[in-house]
Amino acid sequence: MIAMVEFKIRVNPEQRLAYIPKEIYEAIGSNLKAIPNRAAVLLFPEDMPLKDVRRSLEIIMLDLAHGEALEKQS
Repeated sequence: MIAMVEFKIRVNPEQRLAYIPKEIYEAIGSNLKAIPNRAAVLLFPEDMPLKDVRRSLEIIMLDLAHGEALEKQS
């Protein structure tokens, strides 16, 4: 299985602005919605049906579980 790509996103503490890498911008565009909780933020196109957002999140969750399993092996 190929691991998903990870991006580091830095936020300017004074301006509270973040640089979104080109690859992310090209994939999800400029009109976004964000759903935060205490540990993470889900960012997706504002016109994306929630069923598609949920399916994408399920795929990410599977990849995270796979990464955890690999960490336990090493």
